[in-house]
Amino acid sequence: MNLTGQLKILSDTDMAAVHEKILILLKEKGIVFQSDDAVETFRRHGAKISDHTVFFDKNLVETALRQCPSSFLLEAMDPAKNVRVGEDLCIHPAGGEVYYFEHGSGRRTPTLRDFGNIQRIYHSCENIDITGFQPLSPVDIPPETKGLQCLFESMKNSDKPIICPMELDTVAQKEDCLELFNIAYGKEDYLRDHYLTTHAVCSNSPFFYSDFACEGIRVYAKHRQPIIIVSAPMSGITSPVRLFATVIQSLAEMISGLVYAQLITPGLPVVMSASLTYGNLRYASWECAAPDTAMMLMATIQMFRDFYHLPARAQTGVTSSKCIDYQAGMETMQSFLTSALAGVQMTSQSMGSLGNLMAVSPEKIILDDELIGRVRYMLKGMDTDEEAAAMEEMMKIDPCGDFLTSEATMLHFRDGWQPTVSDWRSYDQWEQDGAEDVVEAAHRKVKAILAESGQSLLDAEREKLMTAFVRKKMGL
Repeated sequence: MNLTGQLKILSDTDMAAVHEKILILLKEKGIVFQSDDAVETFRRHGAKISDHTVFFDKNLVETALRQCPSSFLLEAMDPAKNVRVGEDLCIHPAGGEVYYFEHGSGRRTPTLRDFGNIQRIYHSCENIDITGFQPLSPVDIPPETKGLQCLFESMKNSDKPIICPMELDTVAQKEDCLELFNIAYGKEDYLRDHYLTTHAVCSNSPFFYSDFACEGIRVYAKHRQPIIIVSAPMSGITSPVRLFATVIQSLAEMISGLVYAQLITPGLPVVMSASLTYGNLRYASWECAAPDTAMMLMATIQMFRDFYHLPARAQTGVTSSKCIDYQAGMETMQSFLTSALAGVQMTSQSMGSLGNLMAVSPEKIILDDELIGRVRYMLKGMDTDEEAAAMEEMMKIDPCGDFLTSEATMLHFRDGWQPTVSDWRSYDQWEQDGAEDVVEAAHRKVKAILAESGQSLLDAEREKLMTAFVRKKMGL
């Protein structure tokens, strides 16, 4: 039995109540959209407006929800690596981390070279399906072209689907990144009929969409590219202290952004993302890996999947640990496994993030690749057919016998999961080979990946055109 979606925290009655409370908030409280264009779009479609506060009636909300597809194909430069968002479990990079965590010396500010190396590691990891995004914000390139240069670096170092960076401050910067996709695929307006990337926009909790967020929705919807709507309230800080209330507020904020996207381009894929966190008032901080956060994520994922029938994304597989230690492993597995069992279909921050999303470690990316592989294997469940029951074998065996030489053992002994970094050898073998711990093993693997990967995955002519475009935007 497949275990995906088996972990539920809300009853059917609970989910219906959540939706009704969302409708009340949207109709009576409303959401502020700072953008004049956004307000006019809502006004043209009959929404009630007071200054920049938009009030949503039930029909407007539920029509938009019905228009959103439950899944969509996100294409890669290598078609064999296309992913179906909303059906498969898709893992994509961290985004928004500030520091690079360097093995042996700790965190430091990152460079464009670090960004490219992280993309090369992502490309090599079996369990990461989507690359790009913004796991680091390089400090050695100008802010005006940072997003474009990071996107180009992603395209050179991975042929998996690529998410646009977050650090796109103007409409022109967003447009430039989308044009780079057209150049990469060699066809003008290729974006029009293909889903090649997504863009993540985040509301400001409580109940506010900035000009920046509105522009992100508008530009990517206009170009018919999927949009990720993120709401990241912190319980007791930017949302009510009660977990259930934070779930309701977060969903109301995301649904309002979804409605805006649908008014611009009906039928556009929209992925709502659970990024709500537990406000730790003891330290005036927030905790992305708290059990409280995990419960809110599970509830929100369940609403996405089971009530709205939309792709379910979550910020999961995270830790507040500042280094790669027992705490990091414990919290990362707790966070990722609970979300996976709840049925998450797209994840962010699940590869290499440390310190409450403040740093990214290449070694932790390697370790998280194995962790995700373990969970993927468990989600499939076990075979329960007659052959798997092995009744005939057990009936034939003598007491105190063994199954080592049975035909079934010969056929299936390689079926089980095996680690990629963890060490399952005997203590004597491990000690004889230097008693290397798992972080050192991951570091050795990082060095091998970077030593073996080539300069660029793009063909020379395509890269020449893309380089010329990027240099022009840099004023060179």
